[in-house]
Amino acid sequence: MTSREAANRIEQRTLLVSLVAVAGIAAGSLAYGLWIESEVVLLNGVFSLVSLIGSVLYLVAARLVARHADQRFPYGYAHVEPLVNVANALTVLVICIYAFLNGIEGVRSGGEIVDAADVIWFGAITGVACAGIGGYEMRMARRVGSELLRNDAREWLIDAAFSVVTLAGFAVVFFLEEPQRSLWSRYADSVLVAALALLFVPIPYGILRRNVREILHMRSEDEAIVARVETAMRAVRAEHDVVSHTTHVAKVGRSHLIEINVVVGPRFTAQTIAAQDVLRARIWSAVDQPIDTAWLTILFTADPRWA
Repeated sequence: MTSREAANRIEQRTLLVSLVAVAGIAAGSLAYGLWIESEVVLLNGVFSLVSLIGSVLYLVAARLVARHADQRFPYGYAHVEPLVNVANALTVLVICIYAFLNGIEGVRSGGEIVDAADVIWFGAITGVACAGIGGYEMRMARRVGSELLRNDAREWLIDAAFSVVTLAGFAVVFFLEEPQRSLWSRYADSVLVAALALLFVPIPYGILRRNVREILHMRSEDEAIVARVETAMRAVRAEHDVVSHTTHVAKVGRSHLIEINVVVGPRFTAQTIAAQDVLRARIWSAVDQPIDTAWLTILFTADPRWA
């Protein structure tokens, strides 16, 4: 079994653990939120439910991207990963906006008293659970280099932060004197819903921005790879009659699309296929990317039209 296959197995197993855990937290949060009539607990349940759907999509994506290119998808399945990330991030972003508006409406309509102790217990239990799972996934993400695990771990850590802020927000009640205590007890639920929703908007927005760039095949933000390509080409141009070259580098999921078009002059010495293959191997070595995570095309031509 290759190291890439081993990494895919670890990735899928970790996502399956996440899927089971988030299903339990989503069901518990929604049921508990309805029981104590707390909007902030219900919102946590909705976030968990979205994470459940996201975990299913991540697991499907992890299995698809492990496949090799075929007749249906001749460039492989790497594009599935940013598509899933965009779908999940867009869903979370919409929920954040809806929750913010709902919290503002709750404040405007006079709020509602919720038992602080009930919410504090909820925040403590779910905060510890979410932080533990998120930390575990983040370690696995670093181990296998998985963007899917990294994004799923971020969602767990968002849930953990949500729970901690909820706990802190309601714990304040016990340190206030009247009439501030009664006032905060009435508005805490709605205020925290609005504040947390607004606080978390940048996270799905950042994921959305990065992955839309990948879907559109925009220039890779990994400047290290771009710099290595250009360094390799400068060395080639110093030794050979190269008129010009163009470089295109885009990241799609866990793969890089690298295209280098080289316009050669009349004194270009690498005239045979074997000699050009030596140059390709040299450029590829300088790029320093695993062959199973990149799609490399290097074209040598004397006609600028093909570059």
